Amino acid sequence: MFSPKKLLAVLLITAFFASSNIVNGFPSGGEYPPTFTSQSGDWYDSWGFNRNVYWGDDGYLPNIAYESIGSDKELAYSLGEWFRGNYDQRVERAEAILDYVQRWTDYGYDEDNVFKDNIPQEEWAWNADEMAHMFDETNNIVAIGDCEDMSFLCATIYLSAGFDVAIISPPAHVALLIWLPEYDNANYYWDIPDDGREYGWIWVEATGEANPLGWTPPDFDDGDWISYPLSISRITVNFFPQYPQVDDEVLVQVKVDSSIGTASKVLLTYSVGVSNNVVDMNKTGSIYEASIPKQPENTHVICSVSVDGIEDLTSPYKFEYTVGETTEFSPFIIEIGIVLVIIIFLILIIKRL
Repeated sequence: MFSPKKLLAVLLITAFFASSNIVNGFPSGGEYPPTFTSQSGDWYDSWGFNRNVYWGDDGYLPNIAYESIGSDKELAYSLGEWFRGNYDQRVERAEAILDYVQRWTDYGYDEDNVFKDNIPQEEWAWNADEMAHMFDETNNIVAIGDCEDMSFLCATIYLSAGFDVAIISPPAHVALLIWLPEYDNANYYWDIPDDGREYGWIWVEATGEANPLGWTPPDFDDGDWISYPLSISRITVNFFPQYPQVDDEVLVQVKVDSSIGTASKVLLTYSVGVSNNVVDMNKTGSIYEASIPKQPENTHVICSVSVDGIEDLTSPYKFEYTVGETTEFSPFIIEIGIVLVIIIFLILIIKRL
């Protein structure tokens, strides 16, 4: 059994990791087309990822999704750029991309189509560029792959076409979500935890020619799957001081993060009574800033921040404050206080043992 001191240590370590976020990094570089090397019975690409195994730090999920974007972007990424340049409406663009992938890919089992050293591979993953090079529109040749291959291809095309993308991994399957809350024909709208959004992700299932955009297969509508967001466009807004007094100007700072576009303009709108004021925020480094003038006691100020130039940041971020309000303890601060009291109490008990 644990001694009291060991038990306390376990509790403290558990509390620490429960309040921490685990961050994964993905290497860039490598070469295209990749070369494959056999190691202990599995095949690894030139980025060092195992094409036979989906799990683990060097497994293909979601690692090889990053082999066709960023500094390594190539053919598949250019396909998405074409769709972005030729379809102004996001819904039409999203439908056209799925139609295109379904037209130029066919589903096939790995063991029937992938051979290394003349040995059929029971499990194998192609990245997006490898799939894109397999099909030939001129000669009417389609690419053969299974669920993860089509998902990686779709992910790169949708990403470069201006959509936020998440690879998802239900049991024994791989598929895709894109952020498209304005789409009317999905049978489910999904929410990815901790992405700062609500419901608006829709399913992309390219493994069958008849699967429509937004259709979540019944086998996976329980949401029992892991998501790997490849890109998130988000806006972070802070204002100082948090509880303005009559002598305070309020400094508003905005950070815009997006891998699919660049903000052309950030506007701060603040309303006092019936008066609306719009301010073009100034950019300093990576932060946009603007100030709201001093206001009389008890003035209620309603604010919103909007971003131009990034398609999926069309909804303004809203906040408000009342001049002269005093600081209140947030529930989070109260919870921390309770935890500290419990820890101190446990320490005192252990010292008496």
